[in-house]
Amino acid sequence: MAEKKIVIWGAGRIGCGFVGDLFSEAGYQLTYIDEAQALVDGLRKEQTYRVIRAAGADQINTVDIVDFSIIHISEIHAIKEEINRTDLIALAVYPRDFRAVAKILQGLILTRKEKRGDKATFDIILCTNLIHAGPKFETFILEGLSDSDIQYFKEKVGIIETLVIRICPNPPEDVAKAHPFVVWTNGYPELPVDKHGFKGNIPPISALRIVEDMRVEEIRKIYTYNMCHAVLSYHGHMAGHTLLVDCLLDTIIKAEAEGALGEVSAALQEEYGFTEEEMKVWVEGVLDQTNNPTIGDTVIRSVADPLRKLKRDDRLIGPIQLCLRNGVDPKHLIKAVGAALHYFEEEDAASVKLRELIKEKGIKDTLIEVCGLTQDDVFLINRIEDAYKHLEKVVPWNEKGEKAYSLGFKYEKVYHGCGQCAIAAVSEVLGNFDDEVFNSATGLCAGVGLVTENTCSAFTCGAMAIGMVYPRRREHFNGDRDNKYSNFELVQKLRDKFIKEYGTTTCGKIHEKIYGRAYDMRLIEERQAFEEAGGHGNHGCTEVVAKAAQWTIGVLKDELDKKKK
Repeated sequence: MAEKKIVIWGAGRIGCGFVGDLFSEAGYQLTYIDEAQALVDGLRKEQTYRVIRAAGADQINTVDIVDFSIIHISEIHAIKEEINRTDLIALAVYPRDFRAVAKILQGLILTRKEKRGDKATFDIILCTNLIHAGPKFETFILEGLSDSDIQYFKEKVGIIETLVIRICPNPPEDVAKAHPFVVWTNGYPELPVDKHGFKGNIPPISALRIVEDMRVEEIRKIYTYNMCHAVLSYHGHMAGHTLLVDCLLDTIIKAEAEGALGEVSAALQEEYGFTEEEMKVWVEGVLDQTNNPTIGDTVIRSVADPLRKLKRDDRLIGPIQLCLRNGVDPKHLIKAVGAALHYFEEEDAASVKLRELIKEKGIKDTLIEVCGLTQDDVFLINRIEDAYKHLEKVVPWNEKGEKAYSLGFKYEKVYHGCGQCAIAAVSEVLGNFDDEVFNSATGLCAGVGLVTENTCSAFTCGAMAIGMVYPRRREHFNGDRDNKYSNFELVQKLRDKFIKEYGTTTCGKIHEKIYGRAYDMRLIEERQAFEEAGGHGNHGCTEVVAKAAQWTIGVLKDELDKKKK
């Protein structure tokens, strides 16, 4: 038996990019088990995979993992051999797969007992984001066993809960192309593990943080890290944001996340005795880890599977219950649940089911079924329903933004003329299309008159569209001060979005950002080169116009909502 060996069930991002990375660095031989045949075949062929730890733009470390083998789940004889040769396994699988994996592992452990004797210990490290994962997995692995086997499992088989704080999102496109098997991570260096779960020796790895009271640590992690990401993402999805860092740049959404963190921080201090300073440092760490532009963590990753994330003891309803027990008003958390109930993506089966439940049963009965609330929670249920109804007013604006994006993209791809395409998209969505304004934008193309040294025409026409809503009118040439300064503020906000995305509002500089160089659109050969470079492809000026239209709707929404209030 190898002296330092671990079997990792699940060769996905957490298995390879976190567990495998930590144990490989400590000198362990890795054996993966996975059900994806293409992944197994690919890793066998390559004999290597890459982990990138991107803690920040200036803190990127690359590690190539080579000392590993991988087995397909159907190769049961090979799996038996590996289980017989090790005392340690890590499960990096989704909670929904617990029962299936436990059933297989149950038989493997009994076979191992016959071969190694009933004195040998075996430890199972659970690497998943789930409250009380240990008892849930133990229920499955003891299912159907005889009394004597149950006693053996309880005495010799350790089930160790962990806190998975490392994030492993999709890698940037260029990174994924450069290496066939790469895991992009935030490089979080520790895996907290439950000291009392082990039956054998605790692996001597510095990256394992040994925790005395895992239940408290687990709750703090799920109710802060996972909760914060959920609050940012469900609000961010409604606002049309793509990345978590975009949500943090949105002052309104950031305030919601900070408010929710403040609520749960106060409740954790009351319930578990954390000091105010401890929680201050912890919350700062949550926000710092989340605000990492290099990692590119997406909103869609954090909103996915709302039926699981809305359960009673999970990242939103759980903190609300904790707050209510400790006299803290969870108003920001309640608002986040309202936003979660609005989340919908056709590709996400759980969100489709959630929408069907709301349509069929209404909010109150849906909360009872999905969140595990009861009639005793009527006050909370009513507050969540109020939050949901309040946020309904936001949904039409998000739909307008998406429509403006779609129209802007379509018009630029089909008709070209970025300025006119942008103003047509915005004004058609707002219902204030004006032929004369549209006509006047004819010369605003590729800068102005094809001179790309000028301001981007999509930006200019976004400003014109804002002027159609907040104008200084000719008949009030010496007045309209409120409209005029609202206009200036909104154009500045639109500019900020261009600067964040492209670093500039100048047409040629945006070309350089997208294509690597600017094109002189006055010359026919340059226009041909522009097209060949993807000028009107999916990620060219078509996308610039689409984003400009969507951003314009977004800044107008905020101002119109403020005026309405």
